[in-house]
Amino acid sequence: METWYWGVEYGKVMLGYVFFMFLWPSVVFNGHLKEKSKTYRFSFCVTVQVILSNTFVLVMGLFHILQPRVIAVLFYGSFILALIRIILQRPAAFRPKEIRWAVRIQMERLRARMGEYGLLILLLLFGIIYFSYGAFQIHSYGFGDLYAHHAWIYGLKEGKIFADGVYPEAMHCFIYCLNSLFGVRIYSCLLFLQGIHVAVLLLAGYLLMREIFHWRYTPLLALTLFLTLDVCSADLVYGMFRLQITLPLEFGLYTQFLCALFLLRYLKYGTWTRRNGRISKYFWDNNLFLFVMSLAASVSIHFYTTIMAFVLCLSFAVFMWKRLFMREYLIPLAVSVLCACTIAVFPMAGALASGTPFNYSINWAVNSMDGEETRELEEKNSSDEPARKEQAVQIVPVKALTGVYSKGYSALYGTFGANIILLVTGAAIALCVFSRKKSFDWLSKISAGYPPLLLFTFLFVLLYAAPYIGFPEIISDSRFCSVGHMMMMALVMIPADVMFSLLIRFCRDGVLQAASLLSAVGIYGLAMLTGHFHGYLFYELSRYNAAVDVTELIMEKFPKKSYVVVSPTDELYHVIESGWHEELVTFVERSREDGYTLAAEHVFIYVEKKPLQYAQAYFFDGPSWLAQTKYKELYWDKYSKKYPNTGASQAPEINASEISEEEAKKDLVKFDDPWYSYIMHSTRTNLEAKAYDWCQKFSELHPGKLNTYYEDDDFVCYYFSQGEGMQYNLGLE
Repeated sequence: METWYWGVEYGKVMLGYVFFMFLWPSVVFNGHLKEKSKTYRFSFCVTVQVILSNTFVLVMGLFHILQPRVIAVLFYGSFILALIRIILQRPAAFRPKEIRWAVRIQMERLRARMGEYGLLILLLLFGIIYFSYGAFQIHSYGFGDLYAHHAWIYGLKEGKIFADGVYPEAMHCFIYCLNSLFGVRIYSCLLFLQGIHVAVLLLAGYLLMREIFHWRYTPLLALTLFLTLDVCSADLVYGMFRLQITLPLEFGLYTQFLCALFLLRYLKYGTWTRRNGRISKYFWDNNLFLFVMSLAASVSIHFYTTIMAFVLCLSFAVFMWKRLFMREYLIPLAVSVLCACTIAVFPMAGALASGTPFNYSINWAVNSMDGEETRELEEKNSSDEPARKEQAVQIVPVKALTGVYSKGYSALYGTFGANIILLVTGAAIALCVFSRKKSFDWLSKISAGYPPLLLFTFLFVLLYAAPYIGFPEIISDSRFCSVGHMMMMALVMIPADVMFSLLIRFCRDGVLQAASLLSAVGIYGLAMLTGHFHGYLFYELSRYNAAVDVTELIMEKFPKKSYVVVSPTDELYHVIESGWHEELVTFVERSREDGYTLAAEHVFIYVEKKPLQYAQAYFFDGPSWLAQTKYKELYWDKYSKKYPNTGASQAPEINASEISEEEAKKDLVKFDDPWYSYIMHSTRTNLEAKAYDWCQKFSELHPGKLNTYYEDDDFVCYYFSQGEGMQYNLGLE
């Protein structure tokens, strides 16, 4: 199908997302938000809305009343009532004179910060385009886990919560609401949502960095570096790849920034009030409320995000420990954490109490913490296996520190990059120590936010290197890399922050703003000119675009439940809401049985003439202003050992084999799990060849009945119709 079709689907997801995530809470909670700052409004919307959708959907599921129309009545009804209330209570706000006055004030405020906001918007748009790019190149899910998540969301549509066991379902509930309220297909949501939602991650990181840095443009320079600079580690490529994919962990990454932001603000600023003529600290405030909402959202979305949030919050809390352990701060904070966990866990606890077990992935995450799998992969990639084993078991301070450098800093950023980072770290530490002298108090204002950033980046590298030096792996599979990398780029910008902060004394603000904007352009231009511009990412290729597009056409043209698609499992959840699906391996096996039939009126058989190497890492190609073509070898040199049954390819080339008559004559290998028939390239080739051979025999047996619905050099879709109660006998052998 044409790009415009997917552009329309992308637009549907974006409009539904913007309405549900931002417009709905802005209207419904207008009274609460009207006097609040932009930061507060943004943070409120992206946390409270996730919690509300999660809580309403799961609680209704617990009481067996979960239906799309109930969700529609609940959310649309509250929105319309709130809108009517606003119109009735504030008619003056809609008078032309007042509107012109309000717009004038806002324009003056925006004009004062036009450069800053303009650059921020450009960075957010660039990030959305970069991380959405893959979904327009490959129209199928870019990661196998999305099939499981689609199944869980489909379970919600059937009124079943935790369809495959208890697991944080906030993302699933959010997508379920998009589908129920706006009719946006689940498939389109999973394909496009994260590429849009990544803007929330970038904006949340920006807000936290504003608390860290002294010069207001430094966070923007750090984001520019994050979005443009090349990476030299396969794990960083993998971490950035995951930011494209609509997965619970990546959906919830922004919450850790907000947790740290509002914990810091609570401990640092708080709210002061006048009581009985005296000014005193009020220990429950908006910052603590948003901390609760951010933490609750984190737990509701994914447990790993909560672990990451703890590490990030710890980095800030350490430097405010005196205030943290004051009774006036500690008790409200402890109660708040308890409340946040209760809000998030309550639906899960209800499901567990009703007899629903934990999802299997919970056990996987716990078992993976020993780090053994990661160490085994490292040993496979090493030609000096005994030396690495010895290093892994000898945990002494010197070797541990050496290991953090070699398996952490150097492994992630290369020797040169690691040395630059450590040089900046050392200089920043020296600056922080130096600024403690009374004669340099002005320096302490500049460097006040640096210590937590320095600690966090060290903890990030330590957690990454931990399994390689014999420690447990707290966060597995390089899932911490994207956020850790963003904060590492922030650390690299410390010298720029110091320089601009010092120049404030000597230069006009407008000059420094212009210099900052030029610096952002310079980062982008220098990265491109020197060959250090970032590269295009990849999708795990599971089917040809033609298969996806044909499925879309069938769903659009044929009545619901009137057709069946015969293909590998990848089409199952694509058509589950409108048609039937028959596994290709089942079709091939049963085509040997006399009397085998398919009951649907229309039958479509998908055959790959060039069977794909399943789940190959297919790296994109595209315009040079967005990225460069470079990561295939870097990524596959490491991950080929982890995924030996697949491969990597660079667009436009695709790793594939050829079907033949000889291949069709080979015996079909059977597996306990039919899924392996598709993911093993040799058996997939054999299976596709047998399916093609069956189609030729059926065409000879029933001339003119089997039609070619679509065909190109790689893929063909055959089609035939049959009358009700007069199905063809598909058993030809």
